[in-house]
Amino acid sequence: MPVYIQSANQISAQKPLSDEWFDNPVYYGDKRVPTVDPDFSGHFPPLAARRMCVLLKRAVMMSRLTLKAASTEMPDAIISGTGLGCIENTEKFLHSIMENDEKFLQPTYFMQSTHNILSSSIAIDLKCHGYNNTFVNRGTSFENALLDALMQFERKRIRTALVGGYDELTDDYYRFFERIGIWNFVAGASPEEKCFAGEAAVSMLLGTDKNEHTICEINDVELLFRPSYEELGHTLDGMLAKAGCRLSDIDAVLTGLNTHAENDRVYREVTARFFGSRPVMRYKHLFGESFMSSALGVYVAATCLRKGRIPSFLLAGSNAAGIENVKRILVYSHYRNKSHSFILLSSCSN
Repeated sequence: MPVYIQSANQISAQKPLSDEWFDNPVYYGDKRVPTVDPDFSGHFPPLAARRMCVLLKRAVMMSRLTLKAASTEMPDAIISGTGLGCIENTEKFLHSIMENDEKFLQPTYFMQSTHNILSSSIAIDLKCHGYNNTFVNRGTSFENALLDALMQFERKRIRTALVGGYDELTDDYYRFFERIGIWNFVAGASPEEKCFAGEAAVSMLLGTDKNEHTICEINDVELLFRPSYEELGHTLDGMLAKAGCRLSDIDAVLTGLNTHAENDRVYREVTARFFGSRPVMRYKHLFGESFMSSALGVYVAATCLRKGRIPSFLLAGSNAAGIENVKRILVYSHYRNKSHSFILLSSCSN
């Protein structure tokens, strides 16, 4: 059964709820870049807004807009991925325990400290009683959410699914990750090349029906844990055969290159071994590094397929030119060289 991305939205370091980055990208030279949030005031009553953390506002607001863009009132399923959940509220709750000697604790911080608050809050807002799940698998949370959705489609349990990836980054966690070397990007890189620590919020509506607004088709998703090169090659060959195409039919391979030495070494080895002369794409110099980066990667690839071209600033290599008439993009990601994933997307245009 074919599955399509019907609509998609992002809130990140680029202009939120917009594809303006595709023609006018914003570059940053900082090591950490905060998310550019939209105006939430027109979407939530003041009392409700006071009780919601920023990450929940992003998730709920984007879900509404994603459904509206696809002319859909209610999804059959809501599936989310997150690496840290509403970590800011978790920290506030723990700090309150210490500061108030475990007395006079605010229940809101406790209720919003659980990771599944993301999918459940979206469901409560939409009054959706369908399948509801949240995956917390660090850097592969979104891939697991996407894979779960495809399995529900395959079993014909659903016809539409709201799939999202949401994460925020607090000061405490930023410093923790900095100590263990997560943000060891190349210091001398130019703003056009440099990666940064960021946050991510992505919402997509998947469905089995194709119409004039459909963005692209999801051909297949494969997720592997600590694979050998032989296993990677076998999985890639099987995915291409299942989609009825060859490697030469892939217009570009989107990767998570971010100038971190260990991270990029894996991407270079895999692309050199399996993808040969296929153009290699990057996106983290625009959207940053986070547990939900792969969700933004899928969004970027889908946007390129909808517009039918890949701009030059998304291609690795200083002499890379843009690519026109794009039909297929393979999204390849790895998380600390443990979990590896392939996501094959194709254009819906003839």
